[in-house]
Amino acid sequence: MKSASMAILHDVKILMALAWPVIISRIAILSLALVDTIMVGHYATQELAYLGIGLVPSAICILFMIGMLLGTLFVVSRHYGAGEYKECGAVWWRSLPYGLGLGVIGMTICLLGEQILLLAGQTPEIAEAGGRISSIIGYGLPLAAIHISTGYFLEGIKRVRPGMVIMLAANLLNIVLNWVFVNGLYGMPEMGAEGSAWATFGVRVLMVVSIMIYVWWMVDYEKYGVRQPPPNSWRAGQENRRLGYASGLSIGIENTAFNSLSIIAGMLGTMALATHTISINFFGLCFMFGLGVGTSTAVLVGNANGAKNWPLLQRLIWVGLGTQMFLMIVTAGLLSIFSQQVARIYTDEPELIVQVGGVLAYASLGILLDAGQSLMAQTLRARGDAWSPTLIHFFCFGLVMIPFSYVSAVHFERGVYGLFDGLILGTLLSFILGIWRNRVLNHRMRNVSMSEILSPETEIPDPVA
Repeated sequence: MKSASMAILHDVKILMALAWPVIISRIAILSLALVDTIMVGHYATQELAYLGIGLVPSAICILFMIGMLLGTLFVVSRHYGAGEYKECGAVWWRSLPYGLGLGVIGMTICLLGEQILLLAGQTPEIAEAGGRISSIIGYGLPLAAIHISTGYFLEGIKRVRPGMVIMLAANLLNIVLNWVFVNGLYGMPEMGAEGSAWATFGVRVLMVVSIMIYVWWMVDYEKYGVRQPPPNSWRAGQENRRLGYASGLSIGIENTAFNSLSIIAGMLGTMALATHTISINFFGLCFMFGLGVGTSTAVLVGNANGAKNWPLLQRLIWVGLGTQMFLMIVTAGLLSIFSQQVARIYTDEPELIVQVGGVLAYASLGILLDAGQSLMAQTLRARGDAWSPTLIHFFCFGLVMIPFSYVSAVHFERGVYGLFDGLILGTLLSFILGIWRNRVLNHRMRNVSMSEILSPETEIPDPVA
Protein backbone atom coordinates (compact mmCIF):
# COMPACT_ATOMS: atom_id res chain seq x y z
CA MET A 1 0.00 0.00 0.00
CA LYS A 2 1.17 3.52 -0.76
CA SER A 3 2.26 5.76 2.09
CA ALA A 4 0.85 9.26 2.67
CA SER A 5 4.06 10.78 1.31
CA MET A 6 3.73 8.73 -1.88
CA ALA A 7 0.14 9.95 -2.27
CA ILE A 8 1.29 13.56 -1.98
CA LEU A 9 4.09 12.97 -4.50
CA HIS A 10 1.49 11.47 -6.83
CA ASP A 11 -0.60 14.63 -6.45
CA VAL A 12 2.41 16.82 -7.18
CA LYS A 13 3.19 14.77 -10.30
CA ILE A 14 -0.36 15.13 -11.65
CA LEU A 15 -0.46 18.80 -10.67
CA MET A 16 2.78 19.59 -12.49
CA ALA A 17 1.71 17.58 -15.55
CA LEU A 18 -1.26 19.93 -15.74
CA ALA A 19 0.67 22.99 -14.62
CA TRP A 20 3.67 23.08 -16.91
CA PRO A 21 1.72 23.63 -20.16
CA VAL A 22 -0.44 26.19 -18.32
CA ILE A 23 2.71 27.92 -17.01
CA ILE A 24 4.17 28.06 -20.52
CA SER A 25 0.86 29.36 -21.89
CA ARG A 26 0.63 32.05 -19.21
CA ILE A 27 4.27 33.05 -19.70
CA ALA A 28 3.68 33.11 -23.45
CA ILE A 29 0.71 35.44 -22.94
CA LEU A 30 2.82 37.87 -20.96
CA SER A 31 5.88 37.41 -23.15
CA LEU A 32 3.84 39.04 -25.91
CA ALA A 33 3.97 42.21 -23.80
CA LEU A 34 7.58 41.43 -22.90
CA VAL A 35 8.60 41.42 -26.57
CA ASP A 36 6.63 44.62 -27.15
CA THR A 37 8.35 46.30 -24.21
CA ILE A 38 11.85 45.13 -25.19
CA MET A 39 11.56 46.11 -28.85
CA VAL A 40 9.96 49.47 -28.17
CA GLY A 41 12.39 50.09 -25.27
CA HIS A 42 15.35 49.62 -27.57
CA TYR A 43 13.66 51.79 -30.18
CA ALA A 44 13.16 54.83 -27.89
CA THR A 45 12.59 55.42 -24.16
CA GLN A 46 9.87 57.99 -24.87
CA GLU A 47 7.99 55.51 -27.07
CA LEU A 48 8.28 52.96 -24.24
CA ALA A 49 6.62 55.43 -21.88
CA TYR A 50 3.82 55.96 -24.44
CA LEU A 51 3.35 52.21 -24.79
CA GLY A 52 3.27 51.68 -21.02
CA ILE A 53 0.61 54.30 -20.40
CA GLY A 54 -1.36 53.40 -23.55
CA LEU A 55 -1.77 49.82 -22.40
CA VAL A 56 -3.40 50.82 -19.10
CA PRO A 57 -7.05 51.08 -20.36
CA SER A 58 -6.80 47.87 -22.40
CA ALA A 59 -5.00 45.99 -19.62
CA ILE A 60 -7.77 46.85 -17.18
CA CYS A 61 -10.44 45.77 -19.70
CA ILE A 62 -8.67 42.51 -20.56
CA LEU A 63 -8.24 41.61 -16.93
CA PHE A 64 -11.89 42.34 -16.21
CA MET A 65 -12.73 40.03 -19.13
CA ILE A 66 -10.41 37.33 -17.81
CA GLY A 67 -12.21 37.49 -14.48
CA MET A 68 -15.73 37.74 -15.90
CA LEU A 69 -15.10 34.65 -18.03
CA LEU A 70 -13.34 32.70 -15.29
CA GLY A 71 -16.62 31.05 -14.33
CA THR A 72 -16.24 29.03 -17.54
CA LEU A 73 -13.13 27.33 -16.14
CA PHE A 74 -14.65 26.55 -12.76
CA VAL A 75 -18.04 25.32 -14.03
CA VAL A 76 -16.46 23.21 -16.80
CA SER A 77 -14.01 21.64 -14.32
CA ARG A 78 -16.88 20.84 -11.95
CA HIS A 79 -18.94 19.14 -14.69
CA TYR A 80 -15.82 17.28 -15.81
CA GLY A 81 -15.23 15.99 -12.27
CA ALA A 82 -18.86 14.83 -12.13
CA GLY A 83 -18.54 13.04 -15.51
CA GLU A 84 -21.04 15.39 -17.21
CA TYR A 85 -19.04 15.87 -20.40
CA LYS A 86 -21.80 17.21 -22.66
CA GLU A 87 -22.41 19.95 -20.11
CA CYS A 88 -18.78 21.03 -20.50
CA GLY A 89 -19.43 21.86 -24.15
CA ALA A 90 -22.72 23.55 -23.28
CA VAL A 91 -20.94 25.84 -20.80
CA TRP A 92 -18.42 26.78 -23.53
CA TRP A 93 -21.17 27.61 -26.04
CA ARG A 94 -22.93 29.84 -23.52
CA SER A 95 -19.68 31.64 -22.72
CA LEU A 96 -19.03 32.74 -26.33
CA PRO A 97 -21.76 35.40 -26.81
CA TYR A 98 -21.25 36.52 -23.23
CA GLY A 99 -17.53 36.95 -23.88
CA LEU A 100 -18.07 38.67 -27.21
CA GLY A 101 -20.31 41.23 -25.51
CA LEU A 102 -17.64 41.88 -22.91
CA GLY A 103 -15.08 42.34 -25.69
CA VAL A 104 -17.20 44.94 -27.45
CA ILE A 105 -17.63 46.87 -24.19
CA GLY A 106 -13.86 46.75 -23.64
CA MET A 107 -13.22 47.97 -27.18
CA THR A 108 -15.53 50.93 -26.64
CA ILE A 109 -13.71 51.89 -23.45
CA CYS A 110 -10.32 51.64 -25.17
CA LEU A 111 -11.48 53.94 -27.96
CA LEU A 112 -11.90 56.58 -25.23
CA GLY A 113 -8.33 55.99 -24.04
CA GLU A 114 -7.11 59.56 -24.54
CA GLN A 115 -9.95 61.03 -22.51
CA ILE A 116 -9.43 58.43 -19.77
CA LEU A 117 -5.72 59.22 -19.51
CA LEU A 118 -6.42 62.96 -19.37
CA LEU A 119 -8.86 62.39 -16.52
CA ALA A 120 -6.18 60.29 -14.81
CA GLY A 121 -3.84 63.29 -14.68
CA GLN A 122 -1.55 62.58 -17.64
CA THR A 123 -0.15 65.42 -19.75
CA PRO A 124 -1.88 66.13 -23.09
CA GLU A 125 1.16 64.78 -24.99
CA ILE A 126 1.27 61.48 -23.09
CA ALA A 127 -2.53 61.11 -23.16
CA GLU A 128 -2.74 61.71 -26.91
CA ALA A 129 0.02 59.23 -27.77
CA GLY A 130 -1.24 56.68 -25.26
CA GLY A 131 -4.81 57.10 -26.51
CA ARG A 132 -3.82 56.10 -30.06
CA ILE A 133 -2.21 52.92 -28.73
CA SER A 134 -5.23 52.19 -26.53
CA SER A 135 -7.56 52.41 -29.55
CA ILE A 136 -5.49 50.00 -31.65
CA ILE A 137 -5.32 47.44 -28.84
CA GLY A 138 -9.06 47.85 -28.28
CA TYR A 139 -9.91 46.59 -31.77
CA GLY A 140 -8.64 43.15 -30.75
CA LEU A 141 -10.54 42.80 -27.47
CA PRO A 142 -13.58 40.95 -28.92
CA LEU A 143 -11.16 38.42 -30.41
CA ALA A 144 -9.35 38.16 -27.08
CA ALA A 145 -12.62 37.40 -25.27
CA ILE A 146 -13.42 34.46 -27.58
CA HIS A 147 -9.89 33.11 -27.16
CA ILE A 148 -10.07 33.40 -23.35
CA SER A 149 -13.44 31.59 -23.16
CA THR A 150 -12.24 28.75 -25.35
CA GLY A 151 -8.94 28.46 -23.50
CA TYR A 152 -10.78 28.14 -20.19
CA PHE A 153 -12.97 25.39 -21.66
CA LEU A 154 -9.90 23.40 -22.72
CA GLU A 155 -8.19 23.86 -19.36
CA GLY A 156 -11.37 22.78 -17.53
CA ILE A 157 -11.32 19.43 -19.38
CA LYS A 158 -7.55 19.10 -18.75
CA ARG A 159 -6.75 19.71 -22.43
CA VAL A 160 -3.92 22.14 -21.79
CA ARG A 161 -1.25 21.45 -24.40
CA PRO A 162 -3.03 22.80 -27.51
CA GLY A 163 -3.33 26.21 -25.86
CA MET A 164 0.37 26.12 -25.09
CA VAL A 165 1.27 25.36 -28.73
CA ILE A 166 -0.96 28.16 -30.00
CA MET A 167 0.60 30.67 -27.60
CA LEU A 168 4.14 29.67 -28.63
CA ALA A 169 3.23 30.16 -32.29
CA ALA A 170 1.68 33.52 -31.43
CA ASN A 171 4.92 34.62 -29.80
CA LEU A 172 6.94 33.81 -32.91
CA LEU A 173 4.53 35.84 -35.03
CA ASN A 174 4.64 38.69 -32.51
CA ILE A 175 8.44 38.95 -32.76
CA VAL A 176 8.27 39.15 -36.55
CA LEU A 177 5.43 41.70 -36.63
CA ASN A 178 7.06 43.88 -33.97
CA TRP A 179 10.36 43.86 -35.82
CA VAL A 180 8.65 44.97 -39.04
CA PHE A 181 6.09 47.45 -37.69
CA VAL A 182 8.13 49.12 -34.92
CA ASN A 183 11.21 49.72 -37.05
CA GLY A 184 9.51 50.14 -40.43
CA LEU A 185 10.99 47.31 -42.49
CA TYR A 186 10.05 45.88 -45.90
CA GLY A 187 8.33 49.06 -47.02
CA MET A 188 6.26 49.51 -43.85
CA PRO A 189 6.26 52.93 -42.16
CA GLU A 190 8.29 53.32 -38.95
CA MET A 191 5.53 53.30 -36.31
CA GLY A 192 7.32 52.80 -32.97
CA ALA A 193 4.89 52.03 -30.14
CA GLU A 194 1.86 52.15 -32.45
CA GLY A 195 3.47 49.49 -34.63
CA SER A 196 3.77 47.25 -31.59
CA ALA A 197 0.05 47.71 -30.92
CA TRP A 198 -0.80 46.67 -34.50
CA ALA A 199 1.42 43.61 -34.06
CA THR A 200 -0.67 42.66 -31.02
CA PHE A 201 -3.86 42.89 -33.10
CA GLY A 202 -2.41 40.59 -35.76
CA VAL A 203 -1.43 38.06 -33.11
CA ARG A 204 -4.93 38.04 -31.63
CA VAL A 205 -6.36 37.11 -35.03
CA LEU A 206 -4.01 34.11 -35.22
CA MET A 207 -4.83 32.96 -31.70
CA VAL A 208 -8.61 33.01 -32.01
CA VAL A 209 -8.68 31.34 -35.42
CA SER A 210 -6.27 28.59 -34.28
CA ILE A 211 -8.03 27.70 -31.03
CA MET A 212 -11.50 27.64 -32.62
CA ILE A 213 -10.27 25.31 -35.38
CA TYR A 214 -8.75 22.99 -32.77
CA VAL A 215 -11.91 22.76 -30.63
CA TRP A 216 -14.16 22.20 -33.64
CA TRP A 217 -12.01 19.37 -35.02
CA MET A 218 -10.59 17.77 -31.84
CA VAL A 219 -10.81 13.97 -31.77
CA ASP A 220 -13.46 13.71 -29.05
CA TYR A 221 -15.64 16.66 -30.10
CA GLU A 222 -18.74 14.44 -29.88
CA LYS A 223 -18.00 13.55 -26.25
CA TYR A 224 -18.14 17.21 -25.26
CA GLY A 225 -20.86 18.26 -27.69
CA VAL A 226 -18.84 21.13 -29.13
CA ARG A 227 -20.82 21.00 -32.39
CA GLN A 228 -24.17 20.97 -30.63
CA PRO A 229 -25.17 24.45 -29.41
CA PRO A 230 -27.39 24.15 -26.33
CA PRO A 231 -30.76 25.90 -26.10
CA ASN A 232 -30.24 29.63 -25.77
CA SER A 233 -31.17 29.72 -22.12
CA TRP A 234 -29.87 32.70 -20.15
CA ARG A 235 -30.84 30.98 -16.92
CA ALA A 236 -28.76 27.89 -17.76
CA GLY A 237 -25.61 30.01 -17.69
CA GLN A 238 -26.45 31.61 -14.35
CA GLU A 239 -23.81 29.75 -12.32
CA ASN A 240 -21.16 30.54 -14.92
CA ARG A 241 -22.02 34.25 -14.77
CA ARG A 242 -22.36 34.29 -10.97
CA LEU A 243 -18.79 33.10 -10.58
CA GLY A 244 -17.76 35.35 -13.44
CA TYR A 245 -19.27 38.50 -11.95
CA ALA A 246 -17.51 37.91 -8.65
CA SER A 247 -14.23 36.89 -10.32
CA GLY A 248 -14.38 39.78 -12.77
CA LEU A 249 -14.93 42.31 -10.04
CA SER A 250 -12.22 40.70 -7.91
CA ILE A 251 -9.60 40.53 -10.65
CA GLY A 252 -10.71 43.92 -11.91
CA ILE A 253 -10.15 45.47 -8.48
CA GLU A 254 -6.76 43.77 -8.15
CA ASN A 255 -5.49 44.74 -11.56
CA THR A 256 -7.00 48.21 -11.58
CA ALA A 257 -4.97 48.70 -8.43
CA PHE A 258 -1.85 47.37 -10.15
CA ASN A 259 -2.44 49.56 -13.20
CA SER A 260 -3.07 52.52 -10.92
CA LEU A 261 0.58 52.19 -9.96
CA SER A 262 1.42 53.09 -13.58
CA ILE A 263 -0.74 56.21 -13.26
CA ILE A 264 1.15 57.22 -10.10
CA ALA A 265 4.45 56.46 -11.86
CA GLY A 266 3.38 58.77 -14.71
CA MET A 267 2.99 61.57 -12.17
CA LEU A 268 6.62 61.02 -11.11
CA GLY A 269 8.02 61.69 -14.60
CA THR A 270 9.09 59.89 -17.78
CA MET A 271 12.09 58.10 -16.19
CA ALA A 272 9.99 56.80 -13.29
CA LEU A 273 7.28 55.68 -15.71
CA ALA A 274 9.81 53.83 -17.90
CA THR A 275 11.35 52.22 -14.78
CA HIS A 276 7.98 51.09 -13.51
CA THR A 277 6.86 49.86 -16.97
CA ILE A 278 9.88 47.56 -17.23
CA SER A 279 9.73 46.45 -13.58
CA ILE A 280 6.03 45.59 -13.53
CA ASN A 281 6.36 43.86 -16.91
CA PHE A 282 9.02 41.44 -15.66
CA PHE A 283 7.24 41.15 -12.29
CA GLY A 284 4.22 39.89 -14.19
CA LEU A 285 6.32 37.47 -16.22
CA CYS A 286 7.72 35.86 -13.05
CA PHE A 287 4.23 35.82 -11.51
CA MET A 288 3.07 33.58 -14.36
CA PHE A 289 5.02 30.65 -12.87
CA GLY A 290 2.88 30.89 -9.75
CA LEU A 291 -0.32 31.63 -11.68
CA GLY A 292 0.10 28.47 -13.75
CA VAL A 293 0.33 26.33 -10.62
CA GLY A 294 -2.59 28.24 -9.09
CA THR A 295 -4.83 27.72 -12.13
CA SER A 296 -3.95 24.02 -12.30
CA THR A 297 -4.67 23.64 -8.58
CA ALA A 298 -8.04 25.33 -9.10
CA VAL A 299 -8.92 22.94 -11.96
CA LEU A 300 -8.13 19.90 -9.80
CA VAL A 301 -9.99 21.39 -6.82
CA GLY A 302 -12.96 22.01 -9.13
CA ASN A 303 -12.82 18.38 -10.31
CA ALA A 304 -12.77 17.16 -6.69
CA ASN A 305 -15.64 19.52 -5.86
CA GLY A 306 -17.70 18.11 -8.73
CA ALA A 307 -16.95 14.55 -7.59
CA LYS A 308 -17.74 15.54 -3.97
CA ASN A 309 -14.37 14.14 -2.92
CA TRP A 310 -13.81 16.35 0.14
CA PRO A 311 -10.58 14.79 1.46
CA LEU A 312 -8.91 15.15 -1.94
CA LEU A 313 -10.19 18.72 -2.28
CA GLN A 314 -8.58 19.79 0.99
CA ARG A 315 -5.33 18.00 0.27
CA LEU A 316 -5.00 19.52 -3.20
CA ILE A 317 -5.20 23.08 -1.84
CA TRP A 318 -2.18 22.61 0.40
CA VAL A 319 -0.26 20.46 -2.08
CA GLY A 320 -0.78 23.18 -4.68
CA LEU A 321 0.34 25.92 -2.31
CA GLY A 322 3.44 24.03 -1.22
CA THR A 323 4.42 23.27 -4.83
CA GLN A 324 3.88 26.88 -5.83
CA MET A 325 5.85 28.30 -2.91
CA PHE A 326 8.87 26.12 -3.72
CA LEU A 327 8.80 27.29 -7.34
CA MET A 328 8.32 30.95 -6.46
CA ILE A 329 11.06 31.04 -3.79
CA VAL A 330 13.51 29.84 -6.44
CA THR A 331 12.17 32.38 -8.95
CA ALA A 332 12.30 35.30 -6.51
CA GLY A 333 15.81 34.36 -5.39
CA LEU A 334 17.14 34.26 -8.95
CA LEU A 335 15.50 37.61 -9.73
CA SER A 336 17.07 39.31 -6.73
CA ILE A 337 20.51 38.03 -7.81
CA PHE A 338 20.28 38.78 -11.53
CA SER A 339 18.12 41.92 -11.52
CA GLN A 340 20.75 44.09 -13.26
CA GLN A 341 21.14 41.55 -16.04
CA VAL A 342 17.36 41.48 -16.51
CA ALA A 343 17.30 45.27 -16.81
CA ARG A 344 19.86 45.15 -19.63
CA ILE A 345 17.47 43.00 -21.66
CA TYR A 346 15.04 45.90 -21.78
CA THR A 347 17.22 48.95 -22.29
CA ASP A 348 20.71 50.22 -23.11
CA GLU A 349 20.47 53.41 -20.99
CA PRO A 350 22.83 53.13 -17.96
CA GLU A 351 20.67 55.21 -15.61
CA LEU A 352 17.56 53.21 -16.44
CA ILE A 353 19.44 49.91 -15.98
CA VAL A 354 20.52 50.91 -12.46
CA GLN A 355 17.04 52.02 -11.43
CA VAL A 356 15.26 48.97 -12.87
CA GLY A 357 17.79 46.58 -11.34
CA GLY A 358 17.30 47.99 -7.87
CA VAL A 359 13.52 48.01 -8.10
CA LEU A 360 13.32 44.42 -9.42
CA ALA A 361 15.52 43.12 -6.60
CA TYR A 362 13.20 44.77 -4.08
CA ALA A 363 10.07 43.55 -5.89
CA SER A 364 11.08 39.86 -5.68
CA LEU A 365 9.31 39.47 -2.30
CA GLY A 366 6.11 40.81 -3.82
CA ILE A 367 6.20 38.12 -6.54
CA LEU A 368 6.18 35.38 -3.90
CA LEU A 369 3.26 36.92 -2.00
CA ASP A 370 1.23 37.78 -5.11
CA ALA A 371 1.44 34.21 -6.41
CA GLY A 372 0.31 32.82 -3.06
CA GLN A 373 -2.67 35.12 -2.72
CA SER A 374 -3.73 34.37 -6.29
CA LEU A 375 -3.73 30.61 -5.66
CA MET A 376 -5.83 31.06 -2.51
CA ALA A 377 -8.35 33.18 -4.42
CA GLN A 378 -8.60 30.66 -7.28
CA THR A 379 -9.16 27.71 -4.96
CA LEU A 380 -11.94 29.62 -3.19
CA ARG A 381 -13.67 30.24 -6.52
CA ALA A 382 -13.20 26.59 -7.55
CA ARG A 383 -15.05 25.63 -4.36
CA GLY A 384 -17.95 27.89 -5.35
CA ASP A 385 -17.07 30.60 -2.82
CA ALA A 386 -17.48 33.41 -5.31
CA TRP A 387 -17.53 36.61 -3.28
CA SER A 388 -14.93 36.14 -0.55
CA PRO A 389 -11.96 36.80 -2.89
CA THR A 390 -13.74 39.92 -4.15
CA LEU A 391 -14.13 41.34 -0.65
CA ILE A 392 -10.55 40.42 0.22
CA HIS A 393 -9.19 42.11 -2.91
CA PHE A 394 -11.32 45.21 -2.40
CA PHE A 395 -9.90 45.67 1.08
CA CYS A 396 -6.29 44.70 0.39
CA PHE A 397 -5.79 46.36 -2.98
CA GLY A 398 -8.40 49.10 -3.13
CA LEU A 399 -8.23 50.35 0.45
CA VAL A 400 -4.64 49.44 1.40
CA MET A 401 -2.34 49.05 -1.61
CA ILE A 402 -3.23 52.11 -3.71
CA PRO A 403 -3.28 54.69 -0.88
CA PHE A 404 -0.13 53.29 0.72
CA SER A 405 1.71 53.22 -2.63
CA TYR A 406 0.76 56.84 -3.35
CA VAL A 407 1.81 58.06 0.08
CA SER A 408 5.08 56.15 0.02
CA ALA A 409 5.98 57.10 -3.57
CA VAL A 410 4.94 60.77 -3.48
CA HIS A 411 4.88 62.03 0.11
CA PHE A 412 7.71 59.87 1.46
CA GLU A 413 9.56 60.45 -1.84
CA ARG A 414 10.48 56.79 -2.33
CA GLY A 415 9.61 56.99 -6.02
CA VAL A 416 9.10 53.66 -7.79
CA TYR A 417 10.24 51.80 -4.65
CA GLY A 418 7.27 53.34 -2.87
CA LEU A 419 4.90 51.83 -5.42
CA PHE A 420 6.18 48.38 -4.51
CA ASP A 421 5.92 49.17 -0.78
CA GLY A 422 2.16 49.21 -1.21
CA LEU A 423 2.17 46.19 -3.51
CA ILE A 424 4.03 44.05 -0.98
CA LEU A 425 1.75 45.11 1.87
CA GLY A 426 -1.44 44.51 -0.15
CA THR A 427 -0.43 41.05 -1.40
CA LEU A 428 0.69 39.97 2.08
CA LEU A 429 -2.68 40.86 3.59
CA SER A 430 -4.55 39.14 0.72
CA PHE A 431 -2.46 35.98 1.13
CA ILE A 432 -3.14 35.79 4.87
CA LEU A 433 -6.89 36.36 4.46
CA GLY A 434 -7.12 33.80 1.63
CA ILE A 435 -5.54 31.12 3.81
CA TRP A 436 -7.89 32.03 6.67
CA ARG A 437 -10.97 31.79 4.43
CA ASN A 438 -9.99 28.37 3.07
CA ARG A 439 -9.51 27.09 6.60
CA VAL A 440 -12.95 28.40 7.57
CA LEU A 441 -14.54 26.53 4.65
CA ASN A 442 -12.65 23.36 5.56
CA HIS A 443 -14.09 23.48 9.07
CA ARG A 444 -17.61 23.99 7.67
CA MET A 445 -17.40 20.79 5.60
CA ARG A 446 -18.17 17.43 7.12
CA ASN A 447 -15.53 16.40 9.61
CA VAL A 448 -12.72 15.18 7.34
CA SER A 449 -9.97 13.61 9.40
CA MET A 450 -6.28 14.10 8.67
CA SER A 451 -5.99 10.38 7.92
CA GLU A 452 -8.62 10.73 5.19
CA ILE A 453 -6.89 13.79 3.72
CA LEU A 454 -3.55 11.95 3.59
CA SER A 455 -5.03 8.61 2.53
CA PRO A 456 -3.17 7.05 -0.42
CA GLU A 457 -6.52 5.72 -1.65
CA THR A 458 -7.73 9.26 -2.30
CA GLU A 459 -6.15 10.00 -5.67
CA ILE A 460 -6.67 12.28 -8.65
CA PRO A 461 -8.52 9.99 -11.09
CA ASP A 462 -7.81 11.30 -14.58
CA PRO A 463 -4.64 11.95 -16.59
CA VAL A 464 -3.81 15.25 -18.26
CA ALA A 465 -4.03 15.66 -22.03
